[in-house]
Amino acid sequence: MDAEVSTCSVGKFFENYLPTQGVPFNAVVDDLKKQKTLVSRGRSLEQKPSSSTQRPLFPQTFKSLKTLFRSRTTTTTRVMKTLQTIGNAVRKALGRATDCEITDYSLREEHNIRENAQGCLTSNLEDPLHPTEVVVPMTVIADDGNYTSSEEAKAKLLSRATEIMNEDARRRFCFGVTCERSEVTLWRFSRSIVIKSTPFDMTEQPDLLLRLFVALFTAPPHQLGYDPLVNLLPDLNYVYQIPSDSSTTPLYFKTVHPIWDVKPTCLAGRRTRIWEVEQVLSPSDPTRVPGTPNRALKDVFLNSDTRTESDIQEELFADIAKFGRHKNWRSRPLLKDFAQTDLEGLAEALEGDLFKQYFSRIVAKHVGEGDVPALDNPTAPPPKRRCLFLYEHVCTALNNIPTLGEAVDILKSTLIPLRLMFCAGWVHRDVSPGNVLAYRESPTSTWTVKLSDLEHAKRFPDPGSIGRDPITGTPSFIACEVLDGRHFFPLMVDPDKLDPPYRPVPVLHTYQHDLESIWWILLWLATTRVNQNLPRLFGQTYFQQRVDLQFARARCVIFRESLSFEPPIRESLPESLQTSFYKRLNTLRNNLYATYINRNLERKHRDVESFSWIVSEGMRLFFDGVARSRDKWSDTELMTDTEPRTTSVAAAMLHLQPPASDASKKRKNVEVAGRASKRMRTRRVCDNEVPQRRGPTTRSTTRNTYRVTRSTTRSPLRIESRLSLGG
Repeated sequence: MDAEVSTCSVGKFFENYLPTQGVPFNAVVDDLKKQKTLVSRGRSLEQKPSSSTQRPLFPQTFKSLKTLFRSRTTTTTRVMKTLQTIGNAVRKALGRATDCEITDYSLREEHNIRENAQGCLTSNLEDPLHPTEVVVPMTVIADDGNYTSSEEAKAKLLSRATEIMNEDARRRFCFGVTCERSEVTLWRFSRSIVIKSTPFDMTEQPDLLLRLFVALFTAPPHQLGYDPLVNLLPDLNYVYQIPSDSSTTPLYFKTVHPIWDVKPTCLAGRRTRIWEVEQVLSPSDPTRVPGTPNRALKDVFLNSDTRTESDIQEELFADIAKFGRHKNWRSRPLLKDFAQTDLEGLAEALEGDLFKQYFSRIVAKHVGEGDVPALDNPTAPPPKRRCLFLYEHVCTALNNIPTLGEAVDILKSTLIPLRLMFCAGWVHRDVSPGNVLAYRESPTSTWTVKLSDLEHAKRFPDPGSIGRDPITGTPSFIACEVLDGRHFFPLMVDPDKLDPPYRPVPVLHTYQHDLESIWWILLWLATTRVNQNLPRLFGQTYFQQRVDLQFARARCVIFRESLSFEPPIRESLPESLQTSFYKRLNTLRNNLYATYINRNLERKHRDVESFSWIVSEGMRLFFDGVARSRDKWSDTELMTDTEPRTTSVAAAMLHLQPPASDASKKRKNVEVAGRASKRMRTRRVCDNEVPQRRGPTTRSTTRNTYRVTRSTTRSPLRIESRLSLGG
């Protein structure tokens, strides 16, 4: 655990991290002496020296501590009850001796865990505790000198802090306390880093214990880690506040339903929530504002040194608009191989700001300040900041589209925003079922595609790129060259013997890699998502959440060879897809592969014009071809990932499983490969992973076995469920 934390002296912890309200300390001391809670120290208590000995000796000590640790059989329960007694006395003294505002928190003992005891600061002293009611967790460690017991107790405190941070949307950080015999260690848990103090001896320095209780009992909520922009309602729904950029009136949004909940495998990981929300008047009056539509709100913690999705979206939209204003944009060389119908589609999208409708558009945002940095630790990760993004529509992700015909139509429409990005000189770098969204006004309306999650999008070719692009995206749908780190060449050609000799160049994510992801999605839909009792061997083999080289090379073989050489593919297909659809899918694979080969042999990796044919004609051939047999396969039913909605967020946050519905029954034949894809995030690895409680909106996560380089915007190496703004 020590490798995961930054340590500072207890003095610096009090000075830089604990809240302070200017409470008259001497007045509290005088009242405690009158209560006879503080008594004269007398002769030495003969305790072992404290690790914090720079402070002058405090002349008093707590009466209950004088004999507490004289016996070597002191129980953890006795220590916890003693701390409760001291805490109650401090609260009483604060109320009588000062004019400061006192919280309603008290120290509560919880259940015993082997030789450890747990407690917490909370206002709920009797009823079962929900994580939203725990203010400061505490662990008391048995007096047996057992190192394993000590580390286990610290791990349990970390686990408890992680649960609090994951289950309570208000929390930006939380404090924690561990007591090992008489030594007290203070903790501060956040998404950026875990900070702990050097220990102090509560018997030798009772003034520090007193100051700790004073700080915790008088601190306003925001100094204890509660975000003032997020309010908890009695029914466990939340009201988010988004400060307005143009006026003094903020916007308030009440959570209606959790759309997506991605919990990290360790505390410092990326934490993402997406809610369906409705606009309300205020936290104190959560009445819906008449005439306002439901929207999607993303709540995410990101590194403070990286651009946000809203920044990237603004830049992309500006570049698309600039391209559209060019009088002769149709004659640009990068469009030289575009079909006339595709040019007409671009012209329609470039009319005014219509192109924005093809993206999941951010209509309001708030980017918070970064967390406090770790003291004297230059190797600590960059602080994270909370970002709130409000999206125009609540959409449906591709993995929740019920029929193959609708899914193929949506993927065809996805080519429009990808072509717009191509014209503007951008690549998406994470095309996956969770990022291909669709929206419609009513069940009978036509779907409008909404390409989402632009936080990895970048200009191509990126002038700042000096090496291979970090792997981003969802493993099952990442292009082979990107995953393998090598360019395609004909099997019979030795790149070293080309004339002139081929010099390997780093693999950059290109426009064609985004298009290849669409091919993998089509193959995934056809072989793993059809709602029939079919073998799933192919999907189990090639749609795994892995990024190791063995998996990458196996996928390369599938992409290189004709699909007819893979019998498990045909076995996984329903009869309606085994003829025309299957052949067209193989032709698209062949066109993608041949285009790679030609570009690589000609060393045109960065030549934008070399992508013109595949971006337009190469993709159009597939979708126009399969449309001719549409009547045979369009009604093919797909399995969906939608789980039944609960009537309130409270049921979801309390992990109450709703009754099964038809949608959940559809999943009875789903294998691992058939589930909606997960998102890969990489960062420094956390050694101490904490088991997470599974809620009804959280998909399982899978650990990677292969370390890959990743943008510093990400959390510890893991596979995460992709975020969908749909429901």
